[in-house]
Amino acid sequence: MCTAVLSNVVVVGGGIVGASIAWHLAPHTNVTIIAEEIGGTATPNSFAWVNAASSEEQFYYDFRHRSLERWREISHELRDLPIHWGGAINAYDSLEELVEDEKTLTTWGSNFSRVNTTEISHQEPKLSESFLPNWGLSFPEDGALEAHIAARQLIAHAAENNAKLKKARAEGFHKTNGRVNGVILSSGEVQVADHVIVAAGLGSVSLLDSENITLPVTGKAGLLGNTKPTKQSLVKGVFNGLDLHVRQTLDGVLRFGTYFGGGDPGDDPEKTALDLFAKLQKSIVGGEKLEFDHFTIGHRPTPEDGLPILGPSGLDGLSIAVMHSGVTNAALVGELLSRQILTGETDPALNDFRLDRFD
Repeated sequence: MCTAVLSNVVVVGGGIVGASIAWHLAPHTNVTIIAEEIGGTATPNSFAWVNAASSEEQFYYDFRHRSLERWREISHELRDLPIHWGGAINAYDSLEELVEDEKTLTTWGSNFSRVNTTEISHQEPKLSESFLPNWGLSFPEDGALEAHIAARQLIAHAAENNAKLKKARAEGFHKTNGRVNGVILSSGEVQVADHVIVAAGLGSVSLLDSENITLPVTGKAGLLGNTKPTKQSLVKGVFNGLDLHVRQTLDGVLRFGTYFGGGDPGDDPEKTALDLFAKLQKSIVGGEKLEFDHFTIGHRPTPEDGLPILGPSGLDGLSIAVMHSGVTNAALVGELLSRQILTGETDPALNDFRLDRFD
């Protein structure tokens, strides 16, 4: 990569998006990561399904698909990356909606197939017969990432390229002649930078607000349940059924929710989680042997129109990377934003996700 003259880049945020950006930047410039929590806050509470089909527009489908390909490239470079390419089955829509999805995805050139009950059972043999849908859509290219672990690994690998980590809270920006040239920490210290990238999830909103930049992002709560680890392979890929989505982590935990981003916690989150666990037990062959461990409530940073917000903030020296589906998109976001910042080259795909689309 032919780089511009940037001696210091600061990345605010230690989740999967910030970690990917830092990892992509580190071989080419000095990087400092500012984060209170390594692994982020939303990232550890994510279902962490890596997919392209959760898109309403083809340009976003294409972007997500490119990110899947980039994750594969990264996993070849970082052999310890905790990613599993087990495919996915989507069977959570009505028959009519699935037919429409099939038509749309065919037009977009997606690699998928329609599967019936027998084929679903072959793909996921531990699903109870009573739980099997009549048909669904199978996506063999999908995967799942242990995202909080991956974020820590990417930051550790960035550190091998001399990236520095500061466990601190960013509270604002230092400017000279209208250009951002540093980050003000809660201690009052200024971390000097030639360029700053904010990838702090919901925390990005208040940071940008300190410069009167409105980031139209809200937090949507989502509950996910987790079993205690089991040595049995019970779910091979990602299964998205009606009112129950489940995958098995690389350490044997079944992670589940009513929706792949996590369902509504309700007024009594513990009861919601236990009721959902009871449904999970009935849905898995031998499910009565599973033990409930804990539930999490994550708050997904969700832009107003559902699409990522990437690139220039409107303030010189400051870029943004905020989105839901950070786990899927992080690989490509890291590649494209690092290139934009270092070389000035903007991939055409980024133009669809600029903040100024809300003006």
